[in-house]
Amino acid sequence: MGAQRVIWHVGFERILRRRGPPSFEVRSEVPLSEEPPRLDYLLLRKLTPEGEPGDQDAQTLRYLWPRLPRVSVVEYKSPSHPYRSGQLDRLWAYVHTYFANQRALPRQRADGTLLTPAEGGPEVRAREELCAVLVVPGRTPSLDADVAAMGLTWSDLGGGYLRVDDGLFALYVVELDVTGPAEGDELLHSFGHGTLRSPEARWFWMELVGSSEVAMNMQDMEGYKELMDKLLDTLPAEQVLSHYGPEQRLAGLPPEQRLAGLPPEQRLAGLDRDHQALALPVEVLRLLPEDYLRSLSPEAEAEIRRRLRQNGH
Repeated sequence: MGAQRVIWHVGFERILRRRGPPSFEVRSEVPLSEEPPRLDYLLLRKLTPEGEPGDQDAQTLRYLWPRLPRVSVVEYKSPSHPYRSGQLDRLWAYVHTYFANQRALPRQRADGTLLTPAEGGPEVRAREELCAVLVVPGRTPSLDADVAAMGLTWSDLGGGYLRVDDGLFALYVVELDVTGPAEGDELLHSFGHGTLRSPEARWFWMELVGSSEVAMNMQDMEGYKELMDKLLDTLPAEQVLSHYGPEQRLAGLPPEQRLAGLPPEQRLAGLDRDHQALALPVEVLRLLPEDYLRSLSPEAEAEIRRRLRQNGH
């Protein structure tokens, strides 16, 4: 129902309450969730002139785009919030709701010609023009169980791409832990269980942490601490300070020194969070939010602030 109540709905509620059996409780205007339902992502295929860049120019998920119809409803499950039982029902609900809303839009002008989406007409006119995409780190028993319970079947498209058949809409499933390595895309793999060891992946996440792209503080976001720990834990060996062993106390440490020819077996993975932060170059330290600095020990925080002041920050 909309914001304004309809008298027919109010009357129907009354007849249910008055004339229904006492073995039932009648509730009305029941919210389905604490927040309004939102799609994670909506992918709209553009109508581009012949010769314009197309699906073949994709730099990530290269074998997904050619399979997508006019509109795709995308749900992404991260490593910290993996797929849980029942979430396939919710994804189907989003797709069906979107389709129902599209069917309710006016389709024709007064002269009988079709409205375009830009003029307020629907983007989807048939079920074949809409699909669902579920992006997960990997296929799980709970997802398999939900697919089986719905009487659906799997088709392996190769390279970490799968299709779930026999539904009213097409459903594609992407396994990031398979697709990332198969396509040589370490950044894409980092959205699953991949590490941040490649320069491209590290720079992407460091740039995001230091940006103002999202209208809230990055450190206030759920998963921020896990990302920062993962990022600091996989910095290259050449950024490790020769005297920053995990057993050393922080008090009295000399200024940062980089040594050439650092043996590859020295890793930041063996350092605690304080030493990992101290091993970062000044360029990366400038991106660290205040809350992260304050989460370090007083000695580590003071040393980092001293280095930032020394370098004009």
